[in-house]
Amino acid sequence: MKPVKNIQLCMVATCIFSSASIAQVSVEQGENSSLQQQTKAQIDISVQCTDRPNALRRALNKIYNAKNVTFTISGECYGPIQINQDGISIVNDAGMSGSLRVRPNNADAESAILIKSSSAKFDNFNIDVPNDVVAVTAKANATVEINHITTNAKAHSKTPFYQFIVTDNSTAYLSNQSGNSVGVYNSSYTSFVEDCDQNTVEVYDTSAGYSQSENHFNSVQVAGNGYFLADDESHISTLKIWSKGAAEINNESTVGELQMGGQSLFAAYKNSAISGPYFLWGNVVFELEHSKAYNWKAVTKPNSIIAGNNATVNGEFYPNWSWTGQDKKLP
Repeated sequence: MKPVKNIQLCMVATCIFSSASIAQVSVEQGENSSLQQQTKAQIDISVQCTDRPNALRRALNKIYNAKNVTFTISGECYGPIQINQDGISIVNDAGMSGSLRVRPNNADAESAILIKSSSAKFDNFNIDVPNDVVAVTAKANATVEINHITTNAKAHSKTPFYQFIVTDNSTAYLSNQSGNSVGVYNSSYTSFVEDCDQNTVEVYDTSAGYSQSENHFNSVQVAGNGYFLADDESHISTLKIWSKGAAEINNESTVGELQMGGQSLFAAYKNSAISGPYFLWGNVVFELEHSKAYNWKAVTKPNSIIAGNNATVNGEFYPNWSWTGQDKKLP
């Protein structure tokens, strides 16, 4: 009987040892699997389009297990491309050889780059497109940062056309942009961060635009409950405000020509200035707060609000909301 008991004890011990071994292997495999699935913080990928023009498009079609993926492009990459993953950056190579091109046989493309429900950054390359093809479109809750992106995008005719479009609850941040046209629509937001010059901007449909430092705009148009704030020494050559739109200038910012109509608002704050000429239609609100207006001509608009607090109008100082501009006898 003793041998039998010994055999049974050995079998039990073996089973316990085996179970412990199996359990240990399972834990180790689970830990290794978890480590392999951890998301990387950054992946950097060199994309050489010189001999493989579609390399960028193919690279963007892959899913990357990283919070941020930077594609450094060299040579001419073919578009159009679409970005559907957060944290994507496309930058030029050290030799500045990288660019994106939409060929004439893709002229039916709406945009060279489409960011949809994702976030992306573009830095320092050119976008070459046929007529009527937009350079960059951000839509459907997208976020994009655009820095020194040049493009030849233009309309075939004189119809309104925008090289960069921000729409459908999307957000854009622009830096080092010159001579571009930007459309902001459908509850979207665009910030002109720095070193932006001679851009044309239109803000519609409950959207907003903001210039936060010494940027110069050729034209800004606001309508449909849109809003634009030019801050910190920004300058707008021509400002147009229509249909319940509003625009303000602040902190030593300036406006040249002003056009207003359709229940719109303009206000200048903190040593800002407007030089004119002025074209006011409909019922408007025009306000100067510690600011200046030059070349002002009195208007008779009893249903408008035209007023100033500590305002200087045509060189004359008017303290404490004493200037209304509604009486032809006033400046």
